[in-house]
Amino acid sequence: MPQPDLKKLNSSWTKFDVVQVIELAAEGRLEQAYESKAGIDLPVLRGFLGIHSFDEPFPDYWREIKKFPKQLRLFALLATIFTHDQNIRNFADSFAKGNMRGVQIVKGGKQGTNLRRALIISGAALKNYQNEKEVPYDLSALFEEGKVGRLFCHVLKQRLIKIGHESEELEDFNDFLKICFSYQFYKVLSLTRDQFKRWLSGESLNLEDEIFNFSQLKIYKNIPMIKMNQWLNEWDDVNYSSDELRRKPEPVAYIFSMDARLLKKLSDVHRRKPDKPRDEDTHVQRNLNESRISEINSYIEGGFPWSTLSTNEQRSFENQKLKMPGFLPTAIIANIIGPNEKRNNKSIKEEDLIKVDAPDDQYQATLRIPEHIFDKNWEPDLKPIEIIDGQHRLWAFNEDEPLSGNFEVPVVAYFNLDRAWQAYLFYTINIKPVKINTSLGYDLYPLLRTQEWLEHSKEGLLAYRETRAQEIVEALWNYPDSPWFKRINMIGESGGPTMSQAAFIRSLSNSFFKKRNGLFSSPLSSNDVLPWTRTQQAAFLIILWQEIAKSVSVTDSEWANALRNEDRQLKVHEDVPKWDLAFTSKNSFLSRDQGVRGISLFANDFFYVAAGYNDLPFDEFDFDEEDEKSITINALNGTIEYFKSERTDLYNLIENFGKCACNVDWRTPSSVFDQTSKRDYQMRYKGSSGYSEFWKSLLDVFLESDNEFVKKYVGQMTDMR
Repeated sequence: MPQPDLKKLNSSWTKFDVVQVIELAAEGRLEQAYESKAGIDLPVLRGFLGIHSFDEPFPDYWREIKKFPKQLRLFALLATIFTHDQNIRNFADSFAKGNMRGVQIVKGGKQGTNLRRALIISGAALKNYQNEKEVPYDLSALFEEGKVGRLFCHVLKQRLIKIGHESEELEDFNDFLKICFSYQFYKVLSLTRDQFKRWLSGESLNLEDEIFNFSQLKIYKNIPMIKMNQWLNEWDDVNYSSDELRRKPEPVAYIFSMDARLLKKLSDVHRRKPDKPRDEDTHVQRNLNESRISEINSYIEGGFPWSTLSTNEQRSFENQKLKMPGFLPTAIIANIIGPNEKRNNKSIKEEDLIKVDAPDDQYQATLRIPEHIFDKNWEPDLKPIEIIDGQHRLWAFNEDEPLSGNFEVPVVAYFNLDRAWQAYLFYTINIKPVKINTSLGYDLYPLLRTQEWLEHSKEGLLAYRETRAQEIVEALWNYPDSPWFKRINMIGESGGPTMSQAAFIRSLSNSFFKKRNGLFSSPLSSNDVLPWTRTQQAAFLIILWQEIAKSVSVTDSEWANALRNEDRQLKVHEDVPKWDLAFTSKNSFLSRDQGVRGISLFANDFFYVAAGYNDLPFDEFDFDEEDEKSITINALNGTIEYFKSERTDLYNLIENFGKCACNVDWRTPSSVFDQTSKRDYQMRYKGSSGYSEFWKSLLDVFLESDNEFVKKYVGQMTDMR
């Protein structure tokens, strides 16, 4: 079924008729034009009215809106704007400035000039701007009447149906709102989400009441804090120097939370200046990165990975499922400026000082903010708080922005901390720490492997699956006791091993790391994720292939003997093969993509079923790895030994898997056959269909096993055929 697409709103804006329909509505001649079908471009009129054909009845809401003459022209303006997807994008992304107002940027072409004319004749913009490139407009009068908001719901619902939504989706008001929010329709109207909701539900909005009054934040004038006593006696021996801006700090810091808008208003960020020598520049922060601020702003609105999408992708209704809370749990590091301090030759006024009330005999303290600071006109030369770390998070908020709910940020604040110590903190926070790699993150929190919201992020599940698969393939190739030791073509070398690195990675990605029922990537029947690290995953697969190779080496099957008896000369760069020719021959599917993926697909399904039973110790690994950041040979040695000595039931199951797998004929059609019919039979394993054919063949031989566990688990796999 086609997905809804705003581009289906495509009325022509190169014709002046898109402006004339506003005049028709204002003069009460809209229904007359509908009936006569004359004097106006009919496709434009249809799009404006919200009808598919003139056989449909005249929409009743166009009669109702005439009862509101003050809002009629603006209502018609918005109905016109919502006839073209480009208008919606422009108003939401570029024109709207909040507080029910905005500025149109007129670009060349008829669409821009017609839109400017529409703003003027609707009364949203002054006629004085008819030749200007920037046209301020005001929609506030439209929202003064809540009943008009209810009528506008009909306009939006019609547009949503036109782009592909079903009317049933829009029946519930909350569902309708979610869809409108997904396309950011509220931004088109220069409203907040809360204002948009209230107006559409029938509530009148008054501009003066709706503009955020900063004095509302007076609730924060006395903020409780926790003392953080963090001082070792040895630190008294550090060389402190006021001349070097390193006077001795106070032995306590303070932890509290504050409304993000208030903290921003109270704060200065003293940034480095490029026109000063570095040894004279005592400021800590780098310049603001506007793209970083924009990214954080999107994150606050919709979390990760929604914030990483393009603007058009964020508007997609399908991508609304990617929205998550935009938590900011990391503390902003700040300094409360003390008396007589100067920055850039500016002094802080005594009345602007923030007081820290911290009795010595208590663990609690209080931050006391002077009341006059909450005046909207308060703009001192030097503000009482300076930000050491967290400037971009803070600047993602607008001080005058009304929020639907609360957004406090955690703060760790020092009192009168000298500037060299601020630079020191900035260094230790931002430069010294080492970021963990993405792959390790999925080991530390295995539940991340199953989160749908990570599917669409660049660092998400697809990256985990492919990166982890590559790490394991490298381990299979590099581990001396692996049957694949130096037998994977890692760089596409001509004449090298028949199994390429890329093919092996695809085999693992499509089996053990597949999205659904992947042993290393999906919830088991208990909804728990197998918490194996990369080393444990690699060790399991090495043991699996070891047992297959060992079983192949002792089997007396016809197919294995035929491969052993082939006339084959060692290549110059090869040693005497450690593993049986039935396993390593180029004429064995076990050394080729079809066999490797066939084994991988079946083994994943088999052990996934086994792990779901909870009768074998799949998740009981109680030992420490020497290096959790990479797969080392020593770590593999320890893990493999642990598998074999401490998890004997699981190891025995892997042994039996290897024995059963040998009962399939793994010869390629290029091998030697005593009968043509046998070669023809093996042809079914060639090509991409060979993967599923090997899966079926493995199922058949496993169903014949006498092993109790094998029979139990494989019996649950017949419906996967």
